[in-house]
Amino acid sequence: MATAFRASSRGYRADLDAHERRLLSSLCADVIELLEARTAELADASDPAGSGPPLSEERAESTEEASVFAHFRAELAGLDASESLEAPQDEVLARLLPDASGDPEQAAQLRRLSEGSLRESKISDLRTARMLLETSPVHVTEEQAPPFGRALNDVRLTLATRLGIRTEADAETVHQSAVSSRAKTTETFMAEIYTFITWLQETLFTAMVELLPEEDEQDEQDEQDPGGTPDADGGDRR
Repeated sequence: MATAFRASSRGYRADLDAHERRLLSSLCADVIELLEARTAELADASDPAGSGPPLSEERAESTEEASVFAHFRAELAGLDASESLEAPQDEVLARLLPDASGDPEQAAQLRRLSEGSLRESKISDLRTARMLLETSPVHVTEEQAPPFGRALNDVRLTLATRLGIRTEADAETVHQSAVSSRAKTTETFMAEIYTFITWLQETLFTAMVELLPEEDEQDEQDEQDPGGTPDADGGDRR
């Protein structure tokens, strides 16, 4: 049975059963697949003619070297272009990759400039989460906690979209379905997973907050020692 994340000497720790870790890893993989499909869709749209005839051995080697910079070229592509990028048609992708502006034209232009980086960032977080889920118990360092939490949130948003959650009332309805329904349907199973991931994410964030220094304590230390502790030569050790 899963236990909440709690602070440990290595960062944060949670005990998850093998089937729980496999389930979370599988869901992360599903979201990665969605994001990569979006990348492939946009790549096909920008190169409708395809990749052309087979490359010679020399050209293939040159292309392999150039691929190192492919990501940067993709990010820079369109910086000076007047074309815009429309939001994804898939509801999950539209929620994972939201508009950055309420103005449709500006949102489409900003999407062209930033969506690629956002997709890559999310894919990186999800891959990090899958790696961390391979061990039992699950250990997350302080540096790994933010990407792990973001990955859980993306999986949670994916499930929320599939379950039709748009408001707090919707979320409460799904929660009640998860804890009280005896009928095991696909929807109630998804509701149980959504509730589980929401709980797990909250325990991680709670553990992270508990390690933050108390603001009052820090203010009190500053008041007691406003100038720092001087060195023998008059310097400041802080």
